[in-house]
Amino acid sequence: MSNESIGKRAAEHCRNEWGLGVSPVSNLPKLIEENTGVGVALIRSKAPGHGMTMRLSRHTIMAAACTEHPMRLRSTLAHELGHFRLGSVNRRLNEGNWNDRSPEEIQADVFARHFLLPLRALQDTASSGDPGHYVSHLVQTFGVSPAIAAIQLKEAGVIDDDACAKFMQRTTKSMALQYGWLSEYRTLVIGSSTPRAPQALMTRATEAYRWRQLSYPALARLQSEESAPRFAALLSKQGITPIDDDEAPARPVPKNGGLTAEELHVLMNG
Repeated sequence: MSNESIGKRAAEHCRNEWGLGVSPVSNLPKLIEENTGVGVALIRSKAPGHGMTMRLSRHTIMAAACTEHPMRLRSTLAHELGHFRLGSVNRRLNEGNWNDRSPEEIQADVFARHFLLPLRALQDTASSGDPGHYVSHLVQTFGVSPAIAAIQLKEAGVIDDDACAKFMQRTTKSMALQYGWLSEYRTLVIGSSTPRAPQALMTRATEAYRWRQLSYPALARLQSEESAPRFAALLSKQGITPIDDDEAPARPVPKNGGLTAEELHVLMNG
């Protein structure tokens, strides 16, 4: 079976298992966390847009580097999901050799493309007379780059090689500017540029802070807050403060375990 077939089949199976049909995927980090139990982190790194998936002692963490290119971030997360589904993980953000096109990398690329924009969605979406408008619609609706939209349209027989090559040169920003959704694009840029810790981990970390097991500077750093004192003030204002032993009958035990040294290292150091 070819790499294309392996990646496409895995993406179709994943969508079917998760009941996604051919619908666009909006909050990709949350979708991955809810369906796999994998913590998804967006972190600052010297390799913007790249990602990794690591199996730690008790948990699996998927991390992607923040970038000003939101569709690239979505592709990276979908690519890492492909590695997870296909069983090839544990590559670090600073490992290098990003142009290495091993079979595993090709399969993960194919997975990402078909997971984010399934071919059946093109059959269910009516095209207007302007191909550029249609590509922009797919980019905006499915959260993919013009390159991914063009490749899928070519594979579906909607556009030819010349049109595909043309649209692969376009940027998402240029599409947004030309077709009237620049404000939405700018909002997406803010989101893809903002660090994010795994939600379940942050829940446990906040509970650890309440039980005096984690300091507010450490919690602020996990939350990527630049000012720890300001973050502590925010916590206090919202009623999230350390608990004295006599304020509760028993100390809670987290269902999924506490913070591990590995989790803290990945989230704080990239």
